[in-house]
Amino acid sequence: MHKIFLFLFLFFFSYKSFSTEVKILNEIIGNGLEVKNHSKLSVHYIGRLEDNTVFDSSYDRGQFFNFQIGVRKVILGWETGLLGMREGGKRTIFIPYQLAYGENGAGNLIPPKSNLIFDIQVIKVIPPGYKEIDSNQLKLAMTDDFKIIDIRDKDQINNKNTIPGAIQITAFDKNGNFFPDFFEKYKENVQIGEKVIFISQNGEVSSILANGFVEQLNQVNIYHLKDGVSGLEKIKFDFE
Repeated sequence: MHKIFLFLFLFFFSYKSFSTEVKILNEIIGNGLEVKNHSKLSVHYIGRLEDNTVFDSSYDRGQFFNFQIGVRKVILGWETGLLGMREGGKRTIFIPYQLAYGENGAGNLIPPKSNLIFDIQVIKVIPPGYKEIDSNQLKLAMTDDFKIIDIRDKDQINNKNTIPGAIQITAFDKNGNFFPDFFEKYKENVQIGEKVIFISQNGEVSSILANGFVEQLNQVNIYHLKDGVSGLEKIKFDFE
């Protein structure tokens, strides 16, 4: 039960869309795995104020900083500013204070309303524990023994975009609140270990749900549909 409450906590803070105001000032492209939402990372970094005052450095501590993208373990500017980097790459990013420590700053080191500059080196990238499939791969999955869970709300589902064979279990209401009976309905339809594909309208919410099932509930064989139903519409998918 503790895991479920933690799971819901992460959902609440991860569901909102992130701003895209981070600026990339300089970059050296790496040649390893790409940083995607919910990747686990080991990085080195130097954090500076706009006057170049260093307020933090993992190099000085001699330790990598380890975290996962997309679960609000770091400031919002990092959530978007590291996406697209590759293992072995370096990037310098400018983060406005709204996506850093906000109006109040942080302790004695970061004053209120401080814009920040980070030099970040990606040491290691571990892909998410769930698998991402595209619209064409979904067609193949529909001929296999996958359970397809459509987590959209009723207003998003209509007689023109119903997915054949999908089980409809709404995960969130219009305000982004998680439905507590989702788990019970899920267990009524899915056995532990079965292959499951979560589908949302645009793919973002289904990736959050898939990550929660893997990271917090230790589930296996979890997939999500990249670009969601919107992606299916683009390829003229044969809806019911």
